[in-house]
Amino acid sequence: MDFNSLLFGGLAIISLAVFFFIGRYKAVKKQTERDDRINWSQRQFSLWKIALYSLGVVLAVVLVTQFF
Repeated sequence: MDFNSLLFGGLAIISLAVFFFIGRYKAVKKQTERDDRINWSQRQFSLWKIALYSLGVVLAVVLVTQFF
């Protein structure tokens, strides 16, 4: 094993430990039961629009790179 494997492996283990330690705590009732919560059950954006915008951006980038 080289130093990079040890360093990033240790960093991953520490990150997971912190994540699971903090994950035990739950938000207080004041945060979870608000009147202005986002309704995640209804879809705000159309997937077709997102796909078309993404395709337009990719095509624009390809065209710009072809000119330069």
